[in-house]
Amino acid sequence: MKKTSFILVFVLLGLGTGISFSWECGKAPPAKEPQRIKAGEAFPPLPLPATPLRRSERKNPPSPPVLIGKVICGTNESWTRAENDIENLLRMATQRIGVAYQAIKIDLKRFSFDPEEIPILYITSVEPFVPDPETMGKIKDYLEKGGFLWINASSGSQDFLRAMVEWVDRLYPDRNMYLVYNNHPLMSCFEDISSVKILKENVSTSGSPNLRVLNIGCRAAVILSPYDLGCGWALHTHPWGTRYEPHDAIRIGMNMLTYCLGWIEFGKLFGMSPLYLEKIKKKEGKLYIGQIIHSGDWDPHPSAVGKLLKKTSEQTKTSVFLDRIPIDLKKDSLKDTPLLYITGHFNPNLSDIEIKKLREFLLGGGALIADACCGSQEFVDSFRSIMKKVLPEAKITVWDVNHKIYKVPYKIEDFRYSYPEKNPPLEVYTLGGIVAVIFSPYGMGSGWEGIPRPYTKEIEVEQAQKLGVNIITYLMTN
Repeated sequence: MKKTSFILVFVLLGLGTGISFSWECGKAPPAKEPQRIKAGEAFPPLPLPATPLRRSERKNPPSPPVLIGKVICGTNESWTRAENDIENLLRMATQRIGVAYQAIKIDLKRFSFDPEEIPILYITSVEPFVPDPETMGKIKDYLEKGGFLWINASSGSQDFLRAMVEWVDRLYPDRNMYLVYNNHPLMSCFEDISSVKILKENVSTSGSPNLRVLNIGCRAAVILSPYDLGCGWALHTHPWGTRYEPHDAIRIGMNMLTYCLGWIEFGKLFGMSPLYLEKIKKKEGKLYIGQIIHSGDWDPHPSAVGKLLKKTSEQTKTSVFLDRIPIDLKKDSLKDTPLLYITGHFNPNLSDIEIKKLREFLLGGGALIADACCGSQEFVDSFRSIMKKVLPEAKITVWDVNHKIYKVPYKIEDFRYSYPEKNPPLEVYTLGGIVAVIFSPYGMGSGWEGIPRPYTKEIEVEQAQKLGVNIITYLMTN
């Protein structure tokens, strides 16, 4: 699969002192290294006789749980240009969100890489930072167990960004790092950050935050900021480099915190969701679905199709093949494939060869089921554009609640979503009255998998499962 790439171009200027504050950026004293001790070693033996606390004496409140580990990226404090950035962000989050957390500095050589211990790793620097191969493997394992990685380019450093993108690319050569689309949860889960102010060489402009994400499933496990967030979180700025204005840096940070807090449990569940695997790899005489491989994040919920087919079998007594069948339109034969499925968050970027193959499949009597995972507007727009090339002659209709697809085998009398929405969920492409494509602009696959996604535009889980069974039943009987 061809890797989608992007070019980051930034200007890194000389560093100097902060403005309107009494301390210089990066000059604060280093934080003490955390000491990890066993519970039995927490206190020395009390001298005898021990004097108990009086009722009027208060104990110190327990420390807030650690949420973020700021990765030490160098041998001295020169790597961090905003010493108190993450601590300030969490202090403001305590006031705004109402939940207290703390951050600590960590040395990756001594870290457990357990997301239960520290859910978010934060890497920021001006200089390039590249972990050794062993540490990179541990970071990958950490991400796949539910951890998050925040990457912040201090002063918008081109050298730092280039190094980080290159080693994340080596970590996941089969995944792309994408620009966050307009209705991604990161853009609105706490505040609307679709437009922010960016300082470039001390000149302010308005625009998109320009955040990049790498997904594991539907979760943005890696969040990369190409402009400096740290100085804004530390409540100061500089007349050099590229950074967000402090007010907007804080808004972006609040969204990042809210998003990660909402998705922590999903990250744990994702890796635990089992795939259905057939012992006998024989598809003949069984219903199966081919899932289209594409460069736009094609497989966000690996167990969804198998679980949907199992539910279809239970409800209709149809013999099904539970294994998902990945389909590469550039080379795989579709001769015996009755149904195809395509989903994702980002533009599938189908080539002319793939578009021609898909058109031949649909004109030959095959059917396509499609949905925009998490209700991604980027996928919605790009899929509709692709269909104009695949089936320009198709008639497009929206089936309301009275259509028979909502009657058998499950009766669906109203539509339920994860957010306020009244529109019908299905957009249908027909050729000569025959259904070729059924598309939902709202996520269905997450419901088939049975794991809700926070802050997304999806069909409610139980209804998505019923609707999926109805769609397959309709296509196989009409």
